[in-house]
Amino acid sequence: MSSLKKLLGKRIKEIRISRKLTQEDLSELTDIGASSISKIESGHFHPTDENLERIANALKVEPYKLYMYNHQKDTKELLTDIYSMLSKATDDEIRLVYKVLSGILD
Repeated sequence: MSSLKKLLGKRIKEIRISRKLTQEDLSELTDIGASSISKIESGHFHPTDENLERIANALKVEPYKLYMYNHQKDTKELLTDIYSMLSKATDDEIRLVYKVLSGILD
């Protein structure tokens, strides 16, 4: 099973749950069988372009957003990305980031 299929499936599931939809709800909205939805979400099956478009429409997102799964990186990768972004930030941006983090983590 490819990691791309797993990531795509995980992202679809994440969005579906955020929309408070069950797999059966998504199945009805897309006219894709519930067992196929399950296989897509578990990474065992990759949807056709047509079914991917149906899923995106049912979830009310642009199809490209189904491939936005950078947030699923592990902690070490996320910290590396954060350090990289901060190294390029202006002083004002760093101060803003500090305020936001202080509000969240303190």
